Amino acid sequence: MVIAICDDNKQEREQCRMRLTRLAESHDIEVEFSLYQKGEELLFHLEDAKDQPDIIYLDMKMGGISGDEVAKKLRDMGCSSEIVFFTVSKDYYESAFDVSALHYIVKGETSDDKFDIIFQRAIKSVKDKQTEYIMCSGAGEFRNIEIRKIRYFMVVKRIVTVFYGDDEEFSFYTSIGKIETRLQDYGFIRLHRSYLVSMSHIRTISFKEVEMDNGDILPVGRSYYADLKKQMAEFADLSDID
Repeated sequence: MVIAICDDNKQEREQCRMRLTRLAESHDIEVEFSLYQKGEELLFHLEDAKDQPDIIYLDMKMGGISGDEVAKKLRDMGCSSEIVFFTVSKDYYESAFDVSALHYIVKGETSDDKFDIIFQRAIKSVKDKQTEYIMCSGAGEFRNIEIRKIRYFMVVKRIVTVFYGDDEEFSFYTSIGKIETRLQDYGFIRLHRSYLVSMSHIRTISFKEVEMDNGDILPVGRSYYADLKKQMAEFADLSDID
């Protein structure tokens, strides 16, 4: 779980990070943090970032651009991160609704129990979204793609193209290994060093190739065939049960 903290007060940033670290440990959640002292810095970083934070703790009143303006710009960029405003003022509470913020924490007033509840809500929301969607970003464009509609991923020289829906496709920079890890519990399997496919969209398989349900023919690597055959057999059994 990746958490960004944006606050122009260094002490407040660190205190927030420490509180979240303790909560993550208590709930057995692995987290990594990225810290920003200005809204402009956060926007600049996320504009070209391949991956978005899962959760953003955002101060509302900072030097330079305000937190609500930062959040609005993030949403305009297609950012779907959970946003938790973390500020000393209650004056901007209504602004949180305009950017679909998850919650609004008042420094020095929100209890530790409430802080924990909000953190758990944010984690649950992220996991719920991950169950159904995967966010892909490339060339300044973001796509929130429903996982069940994805047929396969193809990689050529670190450019991954996802094929999904009604013959739609989208290309972005990443490694296919990262995608494989991300989707390992959703019925995806490698059938070639360049292809990761959804077993639910495979129509037929042979030693050399598979046919997808939209008619696409993909190659099967020799070293991948045995595992593909085994996984497809297990998948078919599970599908029969469902």
